[in-house]
Amino acid sequence: MAFYALFCMACVLLVTVQGYPTAAGPASCLDLTPQHGASAQGSSSPYTLWVDTTSIKQGGMVTVTLNATAAGTTFKGFLVQARCTKCTTADTAIVPGTFAKYTASDANIITMECENDAMNSMTHTNNDVKTSATFTWTAPADWNVAEGIKFRATVVQVKVTWWTDVMSDEISVTASSTSPVSPVTALVVAAFIAVSSLFP
Repeated sequence: MAFYALFCMACVLLVTVQGYPTAAGPASCLDLTPQHGASAQGSSSPYTLWVDTTSIKQGGMVTVTLNATAAGTTFKGFLVQARCTKCTTADTAIVPGTFAKYTASDANIITMECENDAMNSMTHTNNDVKTSATFTWTAPADWNVAEGIKFRATVVQVKVTWWTDVMSDEISVTASSTSPVSPVTALVVAAFIAVSSLFP
């Protein structure tokens, strides 16, 4: 019995120390803190989040690249989200956009669900060493244009060495040029077409 208890305890400790080698865990969703039993590094991050544009329309897409900036620097894991910069809950406001792989065959990354919102986060699928990861993000079609967006990442170099608050440039979202047609306008147009058809 004692051996069995020790075996179970060893298994629990192994899971705790290993963390989540195949993806970020759900416990990391809000504060982006990996469950590795170590604190974030206090030095400047050797990683950047690059975006291909700083202005998109509602429903528009941006390409995001997580890069190791120093020669010989790699990473094994990461978690990236779009965060609202002008919301009252900016520290925890995950923008409900949609991440996707930039290259469909990329086996190193995968979308994940946080706070019951599908595909609103991007993470790793393995603990292989990496120097970059590229993916896309599509803004909600009804996003409040008064609220800015930044991508925020936590990057794990090795199990106990990681950085948080790796931030992209801020992205502004403008209103879509496509405006919905009001029911009254649609009715007037339909009536005009109907009347016009009577006089060929």
